[in-house]
Amino acid sequence: QIRLVPQKEGEVKKPGPNQRFKRASIVSKIEARMANSQQQGRGRGPNIADQRLRRRIRRSKKSMMGAKAKSKR
Repeated sequence: QIRLVPQKEGEVKKPGPNQRFKRASIVSKIEARMANSQQQGRGRGPNIADQRLRRRIRRSKKSMMGAKAKSKR
């Protein structure tokens, strides 16, 4: 029996509105990998965290520089 769960209760944390998204192909590969890991039988495997979550996004050098450093470039 399928139990419908409100979107807030789902395990996957959606990225915030001002977060850069990964390409859809990468996301689908990650989801497929997670589905495969759940199919392995005999005991419960390690609880794999969704790799889309909390991935550090590096700031570009240009946005890190202050006004003075930018003007000297």
